[in-house]
Amino acid sequence: MYVVPDLVAGGAERHVVQVLPCLDPSAFITRVVCIGQEGRLFADLIDSGAVTARALHRSRWQAIQACAELVREMKGFRPDIVLVRGYNAEVLGRIGAAAAHVPHTVVWAHDCRDGDDRSRLRRLLDMLLEPITDAYFGVAEAQRRYLVEDLGHPARKVRIIRNGVDPSALDPRDDKAALADFGVPAEAPVVGIVAALRPEKDHELFLDAARRVLSVVADAHFLVVGGGARRERLESLACVQGLRERVVFTGDREDVPSLLRAMDVVVLCSRTVECFPISLLEAMAAGRPVVSTAVGGVPEIVADGVTGYLVPIGDAASLAARVIRLLRDPAQCRKFGSAARARVQSEFTLDRAVAGSEQALKEVAHGLRAGAGPVRLTVVLDQAGVGGIEVVLLEMFKAFDPVRVRPRLVCLREGGALSREFREQGFEVTELDRSGRYDMRTLPRLVRLLRKDRTDAVLVTHHHHASLALGRLAALAAHVPVNLVAVHDMDLTSVGDRCLPRWAMASLFLSTAVVLLSEKQGEYLEREEGMGAHWWSRTRSRVIANGTRILPVASLSARAEARVLMNLPADAFVVGMIARLSEQKAHEVAFEAVARAADAHPELHLALIGGGEREGELRALADRAGIGGRTVFLGRRRDVPRLLPGLDVSCLSSVHEGAPMTVLESMTMGLPVVATDCGCLAEMIIDGEHGFIVDVGDSEALGARLVLLAQDPDLRARMGARARARVQQRYRIDQTADGYARLLQTLLGRSTPELEEPPAAYVATAGHRDEAAI
Repeated sequence: MYVVPDLVAGGAERHVVQVLPCLDPSAFITRVVCIGQEGRLFADLIDSGAVTARALHRSRWQAIQACAELVREMKGFRPDIVLVRGYNAEVLGRIGAAAAHVPHTVVWAHDCRDGDDRSRLRRLLDMLLEPITDAYFGVAEAQRRYLVEDLGHPARKVRIIRNGVDPSALDPRDDKAALADFGVPAEAPVVGIVAALRPEKDHELFLDAARRVLSVVADAHFLVVGGGARRERLESLACVQGLRERVVFTGDREDVPSLLRAMDVVVLCSRTVECFPISLLEAMAAGRPVVSTAVGGVPEIVADGVTGYLVPIGDAASLAARVIRLLRDPAQCRKFGSAARARVQSEFTLDRAVAGSEQALKEVAHGLRAGAGPVRLTVVLDQAGVGGIEVVLLEMFKAFDPVRVRPRLVCLREGGALSREFREQGFEVTELDRSGRYDMRTLPRLVRLLRKDRTDAVLVTHHHHASLALGRLAALAAHVPVNLVAVHDMDLTSVGDRCLPRWAMASLFLSTAVVLLSEKQGEYLEREEGMGAHWWSRTRSRVIANGTRILPVASLSARAEARVLMNLPADAFVVGMIARLSEQKAHEVAFEAVARAADAHPELHLALIGGGEREGELRALADRAGIGGRTVFLGRRRDVPRLLPGLDVSCLSSVHEGAPMTVLESMTMGLPVVATDCGCLAEMIIDGEHGFIVDVGDSEALGARLVLLAQDPDLRARMGARARARVQQRYRIDQTADGYARLLQTLLGRSTPELEEPPAAYVATAGHRDEAAI
């Protein structure tokens, strides 16, 4: 969160508007709070679509109210870092950050004075706030002495990140067309200054120099670009000096790049405070030679005699002489302009400024919270039923390195069928005995539990709606640093449903991150459910694929034992379907496929492993399809790994999926898979390599692929071997556990970003890819 006085048109304000929207959205979610009014640049920030912002509309006499509102903003946004810039923002922002328990606070300084001119009150406040200030960022090396020697800030806390601009946004070609608006002849030499009409910019010096230039270059004209309260006074001064016909005051302009192209020379004649002026960088990026006073960080920008000239502060004669030299030598003017643009392109680009800002912010966030113990992770579920997500969580718990992550399970209701296995593996399981939808005791119980355990992170899953709501609310109330939402499904629009309920999507910004199964899933949520469309539905995201244990290769005896358990002939060709008996799995499509395939391969049998509400309906449907005699209903089983060796092919005919564990378990057993093209299946199974992918609902294609595999044992063996190798390479449960551990450690600042391998990931903002960090 960046706290500023306002966003009026100034260099420091433009820095906010230019840099923040460009921060990597996979690593940073940003918000700006103006203590006072919005300012002219506020709309530009909002229009960027990458930053949320609010103005408090508080005056300097409403400090207490402003501080209270800042605390509320910070508690709502829960920033890792609060940046402050400007007197009242630096004081109120840091006090608010301390009150809201923000981990880190940074002052971003944009001034560079001679000596310490702070009031006694300001010195006292800065001294008191020094211990809670993690860093002081500057924009010019010239500030280092000022910040350390004059203001007394610790040198170790000072970091310089020079400003930058986007050269591609500034055309270096000459174009005088913009002069027509001001009645300036197209052939006239033009000298311009782009600066707010403030005392420190010393426009009086510019007018004095203009008068001197006209005495030598009689057809010169001058543009004063910028607005401010001093305009009337400066216009009067120009009239007094006889410059009324040659000096144009343009006011604030949106077309500054066009005006720069119409100028031959750009001047900046500040007498103090100037650090690393963006207006100067833009002029140079536009291929304009510059003449500037050697103030603050300007000598770091302008190479005297190469990209322009530096002159002493307040010296109108020297300023005029250098301008005259350039106007009278167009070739030299062009040479300086080309060198100026090249210097910006090599040293002062916006990309470099953004990269430097990102690195500095990450160093602040990570450098002071390293060395802690294992991440205390609490997974909140309604109950631990026997489902794909719950199985993944159990296996992931077992795969976690206890030095890195200490997981536990909280069930809002009873423990569920898998809770005993969690306990048998030594994991803490807490049941809150939620009695119903409106049990008001659940939330305070959960908050107390999280506080008592000092939980570092809360993880909820998308399909447990009670935990999706209460788990996140409790995490916020208990000030848990990280709360994650794991989304394990997609393609639900095909059945008129959503992965994330509308209320959850509308509050997604309250979650630290969303964990996705694939980039394709992120694109689906963005396209179909509106993730990232608005600030409230935007958060960082990380792709962490599901994983499974690598099962041992099945032996002949294991195959024979499985056939006995399933009551199937030893020589049958068995298609297995491991899935709940629910509408989602579309068993009727598989039945039609098996009926078609059985005509070509009479020994084909179908083994259904799973229970559910459709069992009676599906038994009748199998009979009507003529496959009742070759279909076995095995019900919900806890010994699926013992049954898998008895299958020849694994099949799934779902209408929507995520990354089903049953498919991964089949592949690790060396079984080819025939599945419909939904969810992540087409990424898990490369069509023709590890099995086959068919369109959703296409029973004819599904049946044809089953026949092909039934008739070609060698093809089954090749595909099965490749399927097993694919899981070993990409879908191991230890990789899933490591992905979560890395994400948690990164979000909590317990890992060094440079040591993180770049993960494949997706951020919930259109068109952006990710790494979750701050």
